[in-house]
Amino acid sequence: MPLLVVLIGWGWWQAVVAERETRRELLELRAHRQQLEEANRALARQVEALKREREARARAARETLDVAAPGEVLVIVPQATPTKGAK
Repeated sequence: MPLLVVLIGWGWWQAVVAERETRRELLELRAHRQQLEEANRALARQVEALKREREARARAARETLDVAAPGEVLVIVPQATPTKGAK
């Protein structure tokens, strides 16, 4: 009989631990979903701006193609390369 009580208690505790972990994962997933929804809204705003505004399309094209419009100065900064012995 005492063994049965111990086994039931152990099973109950395992269920409590699993439920806490599931709740933690749920909170993390909800936070991640909110971040994705915010990013999606920002991208939707960008798409709408590109559809409506000619200047937005021109700016996006220049940035993508690394070109400058008349009167603009294009500065290309090289990527840093690691030096020998650097950690």
